[in-house]
Amino acid sequence: MSSPNQGLYSLATIIKRLEAVASRFEDIEETKRTVQSKRQSSTSTVTSFIEAPPTATTPPPPPPPPPPPPPPPAIVVQAVTPPSVQAFDAIVIDAKLKPFMELTKAFAPRFLVDQVDLFAQELDVLRGILLIAAACKKPDQKAFGELLNPLQVSIEGVTRAKEANRKEREWFNHLTVVAEGAVCVGWVTAPKPGQYVSEIRDSTMFYSNRVLKEFKEKDTRHAEWVRAFVAIMDEMKRYIMENHSTGLVWNASGVSVSEYKAPSSSGTPPPPPPPPAGVPPAPAPAAGGVAAVFADLNRGEAVTKGLRKVDKSEMTHKNPDLRASSVVPASTAAKKPMKPTKPQALMGKKPGKFALEGNKWLIEYQEDQPALEVTDVELNQTVNLFGCKNTTVLVKGKVNAVTLINCTKTSILVESVISTVSITKSPSFALQITGFAPTVQVDSSDSGQIYLSKACLDVEITTAKCSAINVSLPVEGEEEGIFQEQAVPEMLKSVVKDGKLVTTVVEHVG
Repeated sequence: MSSPNQGLYSLATIIKRLEAVASRFEDIEETKRTVQSKRQSSTSTVTSFIEAPPTATTPPPPPPPPPPPPPPPAIVVQAVTPPSVQAFDAIVIDAKLKPFMELTKAFAPRFLVDQVDLFAQELDVLRGILLIAAACKKPDQKAFGELLNPLQVSIEGVTRAKEANRKEREWFNHLTVVAEGAVCVGWVTAPKPGQYVSEIRDSTMFYSNRVLKEFKEKDTRHAEWVRAFVAIMDEMKRYIMENHSTGLVWNASGVSVSEYKAPSSSGTPPPPPPPPAGVPPAPAPAAGGVAAVFADLNRGEAVTKGLRKVDKSEMTHKNPDLRASSVVPASTAAKKPMKPTKPQALMGKKPGKFALEGNKWLIEYQEDQPALEVTDVELNQTVNLFGCKNTTVLVKGKVNAVTLINCTKTSILVESVISTVSITKSPSFALQITGFAPTVQVDSSDSGQIYLSKACLDVEITTAKCSAINVSLPVEGEEEGIFQEQAVPEMLKSVVKDGKLVTTVVEHVG
């Protein structure tokens, strides 16, 4: 049996030997780390000496990422023009309208050229409607009315060009010819479009004949110009009879008008790329400071609109007491605010009326109607127009009487009247009698035109509080439609003879 001292000796020996082994392992590991660090140091030194420049202290930045591939090019789809529109371009636009425009530019003044350009724009709007009709189903009345709004605006533009140049007496008949013929595009609303265009053509012939007569021996280009314009309507009628003889033809299998998108002549460019993410929006400029001062200065005269007028009692150079106190008192009497006027566009528009009530034809509040026809009339019936504007009324047959009241720029054509044609407070009217009427009464109306037939030369015309009333009489021996215009006297002279007041017309001689 071993003693305790011998066991302790054995344990101490074992511990020493373990410590020796651990120390040996540590020496081996340290040697390995030293050799590995020396190898890495030598390798980096050689690499930096070969690849890096001598002055480089930091590694080069990584290369930028490659740019994204460009987007594919947009596919351009060429729209196919419908055959009906191709026919319109060939028959009306290319064959007649373009030569007419070139002829106008060759000799006409600028204001007539501008009016003809407006007429060409009007036909372009009509072409757009033809495109829609060829691709869409027939819309309801409301949607169709919205389609016609640009066409109505174009017609009004041609008419305004005529009214703005009334002072151009030498060219006013030319302006009127274009304005009268501009409404021919309204055939898209007529059940008999060919007949409609024929009637518009006939209405322009009156002023066309005046141009032919006036420049018959002066310049033949005017006659050529008239024939070129009339040819536009003739060819338009031919186009209508070939493509839309019973009215505007719609595409029964097409899309709705709301889904229709007008084709463009060229491909649409791709949209711009979105802004890069993370870029904050530009800050809004400050409301005050120097920038605000320069912004006000750039407004010009409008910068003083907010200033009020200074009263004399508030002027220090005219009031010594104010100079002494250096205080300007506030105005004692507050100004009463002005009640804003209601814009004309917001005023209530009364509904139009066109009806036969008893023995009276009532035509009221009609606007921009190119050809309202009153047919199947009887001898005991009267035709009453009230509150109409930019409207033409055709009375076919013999009636008892015709009345115009509060109408503006309204024309009426009657065949025969048994009693009287009465015109009251109706500026810029036009009356044409193709048959017979015994009496014409004009009261409180300006700028009127009265055209008489050869059977109506015995008419009695009475005027009161009127100005610029002209009566056109047919010329004996000339063809039908040639008139001679004579003005109704406006200046009267009254003298007292034998206790009575005698009034005569003042005649200017020389």
